[in-house]
Amino acid sequence: MHHTKNKGDLAVAKAIADLIYKQYSVLAPVACEHLPFDLVVYKDAKFYRIQAKFSADGVVKNRTSWADKNGSHEKKYKLDDFDYYALYLPDLDKVVYPSIKFGGCCITTELPLSPTPFYWWEDFTDFTDNAPKRNYKEFGVDLTTRKVNSEARIKTRKVERPLKEELEKMVWEKPTLQIGKDFGVSDKAVEKWCKAYGIEKPPRGYWMKKGVGEESKIVRLSEAEV
Repeated sequence: MHHTKNKGDLAVAKAIADLIYKQYSVLAPVACEHLPFDLVVYKDAKFYRIQAKFSADGVVKNRTSWADKNGSHEKKYKLDDFDYYALYLPDLDKVVYPSIKFGGCCITTELPLSPTPFYWWEDFTDFTDNAPKRNYKEFGVDLTTRKVNSEARIKTRKVERPLKEELEKMVWEKPTLQIGKDFGVSDKAVEKWCKAYGIEKPPRGYWMKKGVGEESKIVRLSEAEV
């Protein structure tokens, strides 16, 4: 059982290690306890303010609490307090990065045997401003037996998407259909990645002008004939 202070320190340490692995430059942990964020990281000429949290249940807490000589206190975060959470999920030993807009939400790490839509942790592995809500059908859950169809789960398991910077570069180098083939997913999945990251794709007709439109059409038609 982790002490509350230790949990916070562990979340910060895990976030630092993960962000360095993702090639962010991490500034020294913020020493001032009155600031609403724990870390500042830098990449591609942008700074990001990070609030690290330990969350055993996947809940993205939208408030901070502390105690002093005057008792216990609690304060709700404002939208401009920081940019992203670094939410450490101990059951998975993973860190996810929902934006502050997701405060108060719950990020699921185990498939709920319920028709209620949910946020899935794999959609938040990098700084995430938008993410779709998932449903049990995508993961092969049979609500009549309350079991997960393992074969369907394997088929529908989401491929780990590339980092935002990598995908942003790819969409201007090749059509989404080809990117999907490279990753073993559909072009619709690639479009969802772009939407989740907020990446702007080339305008309609871009690849026709580049001379690869016909090739993409042929590939699409050949797949439809299979």
